[in-house]
Amino acid sequence: MFLETAGCLAYDQRDLPLDLPSLGLSFHVHLPLDLPWDGGAAGVSATILALEEKIAFLRPRHYVLHPPGAAQLEALLSLRPEISARLCLENTRQDDLAALWREITDLDLGVCLDLGHLVSYGQEHILDLPGIFERIRILHVYGGENSSGHLGLDCLPDPSLLHDILARLGRGCALVVEVFDLPSLENSLMLLKSWLSEWGMDHG
Repeated sequence: MFLETAGCLAYDQRDLPLDLPSLGLSFHVHLPLDLPWDGGAAGVSATILALEEKIAFLRPRHYVLHPPGAAQLEALLSLRPEISARLCLENTRQDDLAALWREITDLDLGVCLDLGHLVSYGQEHILDLPGIFERIRILHVYGGENSSGHLGLDCLPDPSLLHDILARLGRGCALVVEVFDLPSLENSLMLLKSWLSEWGMDHG
């Protein structure tokens, strides 16, 4: 997770150990929340390129981006059209992606669907955006968001909503349990496995 531009640009091998590929995992990258959009798309492009160089050895499948304005997004991709196949825009508290949907489809971008944001901020309507399930590449799963952060899955108001989303996703979608407290993460993983078993869904 590259959350702060300056700090992440300073990462070295202590932060990104060279033996990470030996774990046998696949990787995706959350791009910083403070990308320098005010300085224009060229600066953002240069920042993303520098971060890409740091994690090239991990061969990340996707880049998650909190949505900028439509003009900023188009300007970035005019400079870096090759990243469009990896770029996934996330629904956030401030932006549910609905206003950007034309640009997302025109630019053929992916979506990172954040279930916690969806249930916490009344964004269920975005599930009706045309073709959204074909664009979801990553699903962030947790129970919701409050002032203390991300809640465990035991706080999810309606687990059947998660079932309905999973039933409509493509098999290549990455599911990320985005809970940052270890005991809550462990409990959420156990709960998720029990739900998947109850729903007859393969969880590997």
